[in-house]
Amino acid sequence: MFVIKVAPTSAIDGTGAAEDMKRFLFALLHATRVLSLVSWFNRGRVTILCYHSVLSTDEPATHDPHKQHIPLGLFLDHLSYLQNNYRVISLNEFVKARRDHRRLPDYSVVLTFDDGFEDFFTVAAGHLAQRNLPATIFVITDRADGSLPPNGESFLSWQEVQKLAASGTQVGSHTCSHPALLNLSFDEVRRELADSQTAILNHMTEADVPLSYPYGQTSAEISKLARSLGYSCAITGALGPNGSDADLFALSRTVIASNDDVATFAARVSGLTWWAGKLRHSIEPKHRRELEPHFSPCYGSVPAETYEGS
Repeated sequence: MFVIKVAPTSAIDGTGAAEDMKRFLFALLHATRVLSLVSWFNRGRVTILCYHSVLSTDEPATHDPHKQHIPLGLFLDHLSYLQNNYRVISLNEFVKARRDHRRLPDYSVVLTFDDGFEDFFTVAAGHLAQRNLPATIFVITDRADGSLPPNGESFLSWQEVQKLAASGTQVGSHTCSHPALLNLSFDEVRRELADSQTAILNHMTEADVPLSYPYGQTSAEISKLARSLGYSCAITGALGPNGSDADLFALSRTVIASNDDVATFAARVSGLTWWAGKLRHSIEPKHRRELEPHFSPCYGSVPAETYEGS
């Protein structure tokens, strides 16, 4: 007999019956081990998970429109699920294996954190270290410099970034100021990518600096530029796991929302939501897909639901 527990979204984010139905479906698929079967089918692919902020309490953030600030207890539940079902590897290990054409162990996943929120240092890093789990943080370097005006949230300083790097956390670039790169001139894009990379290299001894494109936006020209500047890899906003033929400068990722319960998290990590998104894309009228917004106009990274359409 299966017991399925679903927290109503009205108590979490007010998104209503459709969200509750989705959670019920994920809970059912998780309880009946269908998600384990999906995970088995995708076992040879590497999922890059994207978090943002980890709160110090188990209470949801009072204002979290883009579902970026995950309560600590829920985050720890996610980590326990990964440790029981997957193998967490570093982004460097993934990149090296791709370059060497070497197959990684099945069920490999990578942990990344966008934007460089200060609570990675004060909250998340200690729990990751206790579990011996590697992670990569993508820093907005103008934030670390303190040269961007405050926006009500706290970001890592260079001193904190250096301490994290010294303890084994990989540091990557999220550009200088987190702009929508597709709206900039080529010279402006070059400055955002080159100057942020230089800032990271000037503050630590990192040899390989990865890049996370703001809002997940890139183009063939921008990806080529990132490669030419010497970045080790670059991550887009495209949803899904990465196969052995994945372009290192157009890697896919799976964004985790701050209210993802374990069943929803399991659905995302397994690749189910990626499959669902591909199916929806294939059957949805072309004119409707073209009208849908793909990137958030606000400062923060694109929320998880934007990528997945679920």
